[in-house]
Amino acid sequence: MTSVLIEDLPPATADFLHRRARRAGASSVADHIRHELITLAKERAPIDNVVELAAEEGSRSLPEPEIDYDARVLHRTYSLPNDVWHTLCVRAAAAGVSVSDYVHQELVALSRRGTIDDVMWEFGEMQAANPSLDIDFEAVLKATRYARGLD
Repeated sequence: MTSVLIEDLPPATADFLHRRARRAGASSVADHIRHELITLAKERAPIDNVVELAAEEGSRSLPEPEIDYDARVLHRTYSLPNDVWHTLCVRAAAAGVSVSDYVHQELVALSRRGTIDDVMWEFGEMQAANPSLDIDFEAVLKATRYARGLD
């Protein structure tokens, strides 16, 4: 049972989600997390293979998802659509963890897979906060692309 409210996420994950919310112009971080969860639920995930296999084999159904207190808070706080909630619950059951633990893990993983735009935005915010920094954005972009095997 793990809270997925922004104030309860690891600091690096919370910072990442705050930054993404600012970049997206979201009215609040909670609204942006809602958007991220909807996007995650609609994208194919590796655990979907397990879900599909269990659906094909009638005798091997998945256990009921563990919907703990934190999961109910998650559902209420982010006003998730029913299809998104169902997807998150089924994936959590397939992974053998509570819904709140599954969503927490997904948000942490999302923050560790930031895009090149996320990297550039973070450097831009650092420079805006400290204009005396001399950041070579072209070099940052080239290094980031190189590190990711894109160049």
